[in-house]
Amino acid sequence: MRESRYNVWVERDGSTYVYNGVSGGLLRMSPEEQAAVGRVLSEPGARDCSPQLLEKMAHGRMLVPDDADEIAMLAKRYAASRHDTSRFGMTLVTSLGCNFECPYCFEAKHPSIMSTEVVAAVLQVLDGQLPRISSFSASWFGGEPLVGKRPLLELSDEFISRCDRADVEYSASITTNGYLLDEETCAQLRDRRVKSAQVGLDGPPEVHDRMRPLSNGKGTFWRIVANLHHAVDYFPIAVRVNVDSENVSRVEELLQILEQEGLAGKLAVYPGQLVGVDDGIPAPSATYQPRCFSSPEFAKVELSFTELAAKYGFGDPSLPPPSGAPCTAVRANEVVVGSDGELYKCWDSVGNKREVVGSIFDYSNQNGRRRRWLEYDPFSDEECRSCIALPVCMGGCAHHSMDVLQHENRCSTFRHAYREQVLAYADNAEQQSVPVAIGPRGLARDMDRR
Repeated sequence: MRESRYNVWVERDGSTYVYNGVSGGLLRMSPEEQAAVGRVLSEPGARDCSPQLLEKMAHGRMLVPDDADEIAMLAKRYAASRHDTSRFGMTLVTSLGCNFECPYCFEAKHPSIMSTEVVAAVLQVLDGQLPRISSFSASWFGGEPLVGKRPLLELSDEFISRCDRADVEYSASITTNGYLLDEETCAQLRDRRVKSAQVGLDGPPEVHDRMRPLSNGKGTFWRIVANLHHAVDYFPIAVRVNVDSENVSRVEELLQILEQEGLAGKLAVYPGQLVGVDDGIPAPSATYQPRCFSSPEFAKVELSFTELAAKYGFGDPSLPPPSGAPCTAVRANEVVVGSDGELYKCWDSVGNKREVVGSIFDYSNQNGRRRRWLEYDPFSDEECRSCIALPVCMGGCAHHSMDVLQHENRCSTFRHAYREQVLAYADNAEQQSVPVAIGPRGLARDMDRR
């Protein structure tokens, strides 16, 4: 046996913690136990280490066979996830129009609502998938998807009916600015099996209203907060705060307001990295770059943000779970459907004619641009192959990786702050008196306190 290359070791208050990115497992031990493990690995015949501890470490993939090729195993996991045909996913842009005018938006929006013809074609594509899939997921996106609520509800009803008849699991989520998320809409979405919603708030009122105003320039903050009060009763809400060098100092004020509004413990709040992408289209993000954080800078911001969020009751520190192919862009059986029926592979491509890979009306005949995404290979990148974050990042954002100017922003924050993230999680677990053990699908969850 030998130690996994993807272990992260940290120490705090007389305890040692080891996290493994391949399994997502975290284990606590004493310094003496750590030393005993070291002797077993370095001194053939050493027997002074608890067999139970070694078994737990092996179960959590912190210890692997001497001949284990962990990179090859991850590459196999990535390929299996990329080419998984048992699952089908669609991101559906019900409207590329939007009621907001955000200065950092990456889309070149125009008024559009998904037509009945596109709706019919989407259903035809789903019908072709149903005989061979076990699950189907819909992600409602925009523009602002609730501007296109009619096709959203119509498609939802058909998705549910067809999946239920075919005994296919169905789930849905929505990314919305929250302005149109009134209580009636929340009830309609819940009844259509929407399981989660992401809503944007970028600071206290004067900051948010500057960064996320209505298209007529008026503010949106308090309308969104009013909607959050009832939305939390219908499905889990994650509030994304897009941060840059100008608003990051105002984050605590936002959290204080949300706490005063009685929303602590009812929703999660997390930071989003703004990236000034210029894809050659007239999108606001092309001129927003000077205020954006680099990936290493954002990693530090995220640590401070997470600490504040926990302080005010809006989420605890977490560790990244293991990943396969990390997003729609690099998964073969997932696609983004534009409001006019055009197809994309990446959410960030929506509205960019240069990135269209096909049409919903001729789904099986997609063009060569699709191949570029499905040939993206983090294992051919020596920097990725040698990175501690590879099991949880799997190459990160392919869209940024393919852009010379944004290449460094492809990475997850774990690359830059892995020790700090493990420490923050361990500290919180101790304070909350919960078992220091995590793992996906039960893996490594038996690593209870010793």
